[in-house]
Amino acid sequence: MTRLRGAVPDADAMNNYLQTDLKVPPDQITNLRNEEATRSNIIAAFQGLRDDRRIKHQDPILIYYAGHGGEVPSNNTQTLIPIDYVAEKIHPIPDRTVAALINGISTKHGNNITVILDCCHSGSGTRGDEETDETTVRGCELSPNDVPEDLDEHICKENPEPEATTEAGTRGLGFAKGFAMKDMNSHVLLAACGAGELALEDKGPEKAHGRFTAALLELLRAVAPDQITYADVLSKMRRIDGQNPQCEGYYRDRILFDSKVRPPTSRRSYEVKLKNNKYTLEGGRAHGITDGAEFTLYRNREVALVEEPLGVMIAKGTKIKPFTTILEPVGKAPGAFENSAIAIQTKAGASEDLLIYVPLESKHMPLFKAIEEEMSETGPDLCRIKLVDEAERDKAKLEIVADRENQLTFKVLEKQATEHGFTRMPHVVDTKTDDLHHILRAASHYHFHLNLNQPNNKIKDSIEIQFFPLTEVYNDGEKVYYSPGDNMHRGGRIEYEVDKDTKYGMKITNNTPWDLHLYAFYFEHADFSITTLTEVDAQTCYDIDYSLKKDSAVEIGYGDSSIPPFECGVPQGLDLTIGFLKVYFTSQAVDLSHVPQTTPFSETRMGGMMESRGFIPPAPSARVVCGTVLIPVIQKRKQKHRD
Repeated sequence: MTRLRGAVPDADAMNNYLQTDLKVPPDQITNLRNEEATRSNIIAAFQGLRDDRRIKHQDPILIYYAGHGGEVPSNNTQTLIPIDYVAEKIHPIPDRTVAALINGISTKHGNNITVILDCCHSGSGTRGDEETDETTVRGCELSPNDVPEDLDEHICKENPEPEATTEAGTRGLGFAKGFAMKDMNSHVLLAACGAGELALEDKGPEKAHGRFTAALLELLRAVAPDQITYADVLSKMRRIDGQNPQCEGYYRDRILFDSKVRPPTSRRSYEVKLKNNKYTLEGGRAHGITDGAEFTLYRNREVALVEEPLGVMIAKGTKIKPFTTILEPVGKAPGAFENSAIAIQTKAGASEDLLIYVPLESKHMPLFKAIEEEMSETGPDLCRIKLVDEAERDKAKLEIVADRENQLTFKVLEKQATEHGFTRMPHVVDTKTDDLHHILRAASHYHFHLNLNQPNNKIKDSIEIQFFPLTEVYNDGEKVYYSPGDNMHRGGRIEYEVDKDTKYGMKITNNTPWDLHLYAFYFEHADFSITTLTEVDAQTCYDIDYSLKKDSAVEIGYGDSSIPPFECGVPQGLDLTIGFLKVYFTSQAVDLSHVPQTTPFSETRMGGMMESRGFIPPAPSARVVCGTVLIPVIQKRKQKHRD
């Protein structure tokens, strides 16, 4: 292995940042340098965090590593390489050991854990050991004998996985408790590069440092940690040639080094480039842009909503492509600008109407007034609401009715739900509260994204989605292993009687000729919640690794998946509930972090499907691709049979 000259300076720089900028006391930091960074010392440092009684629940914990990483090519096991590594004698530290050690910390102290790895294959495996006059590679390739199958078995058994903490409400789909928090829930990972890439350090006595660490610390010193989320790091950090840093973890939308989640902003922004007198917006149908959506242009994000805008632009039908849109000016065309500008959506598109029917009765006059006030509101976060009369009731998605006590009930008119027998929502709302305001906005957001489809027959015909019950077959103390049962996705829908003790999983197989990104959501029609079942990519200037390669499959909830299995239930007061499993497939990474939402209903009812380097870039897709698959999920309350 090549000697690294930048790893120690990187660790020193991170230590300096913690003490100088964040005022972390030195006695709360464990430093391992050069000969100190042995295999036993690294493992002991993890265990020291686990056993440190000074750490309170959800205190921020940072684990930083700069050094060599490696991969066993036969089984893609990724490793950290300690200073005393000797082939087949003193072993690397495999990813499963690191995961078990982090699980031990998470079980004792909570999941406010940040892991930063500046090495090759912090997220994947190395494909080469190249070096130039200016750079050194932080990685190597290993042999199978370097990582025996039973290596560190005792550590894995000593650190059982903590119970999931995802809250359960009325939703029909969620993660089962007690499954692994590894990867997805126990921590957030910031990795130096993507799969198939090299993490590099620059040579030289004065500038020896890892490129990723240098860019990261530059950002952290420019922006206060409480002002950005983990996902923001990739979009705000300067670009690194040849490296695409990755941010992984279920809690990637948390504020940096904090367990709090920043409230989502409703104002979505996009980059706009001017070329040949065409204004090209870096967003299209896959992002949810529809005909008639309007955008206000600013010089950059820093002056958005503060300075006078450059102009107003509109998106029109045929100019909206899967990932880009050619904007047209509203009135006077904006002047020329250098490089790019920022467009903030300021008006919803024409197809974003939520049609509501309210019977024309005197008792509903206060309700009409409340809805009309909501209809008069404008803004990018307000999908438009429209009242229809009885003649157009069949076009409406929702009917709202008030009783004599001014209690509102909601009848379901969405045909995709009613055709399966779901006709009412299990909620009652007082007209005197402000709840209706939130419910209408959430209902509008829900129906817009539910019905926003990307027709693509190649994807529809070449993607196989299986959904099945899981049976626990083995528990080795580190992980619970499940075996899938019969596929329940038949005839374009998933339908079954709910057994509260059964867990469920999915398998998605890609038979298309393209590598794809996939994003899975569950739409619960009983409460208008939208739950993400996989990670959703936030806006970033870096390339994101494909999550579903061609001629391959992804398992969710079992197998090698870091996403827990699902558990199910029917909301109280109902014998049947319906939701929709919606999966987006794209050839380019898309920011869909604005899609998920919590229920707008204030009361909580249980049930529903409730609560987952060498520079060889992936070959580009043969064409631009995006598509969606929507599957109804009908859950019926299990009937008690009399003898």
